Amino acid sequence: MYMQLGSTAKKAESKHISSYQNFQEWINNASEESELERFQKYHGIIDLFNSGINQVYVNAQVRFLPDELGAVLDICGLDDQKFTAVICEAGIDQESFLELFELLNRSSNIEEIWVYPLNEHSRRIYKRAVKPQSRNRVKIGRGTIDHLDEFLKDTLETIDLFESRARRMMLFSMLESPREKRYLREFINPKLLYENLDLLRRMNLIEEVSEQVYGLSKQGEILMQEYLHFLDRIRRSINNFEEEQ
Repeated sequence: MYMQLGSTAKKAESKHISSYQNFQEWINNASEESELERFQKYHGIIDLFNSGINQVYVNAQVRFLPDELGAVLDICGLDDQKFTAVICEAGIDQESFLELFELLNRSSNIEEIWVYPLNEHSRRIYKRAVKPQSRNRVKIGRGTIDHLDEFLKDTLETIDLFESRARRMMLFSMLESPREKRYLREFINPKLLYENLDLLRRMNLIEEVSEQVYGLSKQGEILMQEYLHFLDRIRRSINNFEEEQ
């Protein structure tokens, strides 16, 4: 069996991965691809280029001949008529992974198979799935594990906002309605109030709706809704843990 690359495969160039933002603009995927899946592909392409492979394709339609079986590879690199196939866990369930992995493993023109797991637990599962005779051609990388800080940087910085009790009180009070500055001064130290009003305005989470009156911006409303959903999910998980004990 051998793998054939489809004619519609999207070829990546070094300019497309000069930054994650450039990659997002280039890939412009209209499918329901998760941000995490896209992030894994971005680093997979970088790793292929760094390994010396210059022909790199993303979201590649492939066929396995002569069986005429079709599949989509997250990423593949072509060098001297041999392919390096990359599978990103964020875009595939374990059952589909095993099916694709078997096809790749049987293909004579697959030089290496790189697997990018989401976490250390998945990494151990995939390592156990590799047969002894295939270990030399299979690389179970750390994938997203080594890049979580980069991927979650903006999210973690936003969550840090809620570490401040003063900011939490300000934002929660504005959930009900815009608040006058004098109202906020009743329960927040004036120095902290001015500092946090400035910070939240710079982050486009609140806006001055009239003189000395502040309310959530559209972006702030969306963030607060998401934050409340997040807190509710954490609360329910904690309750479930307590019930199981």
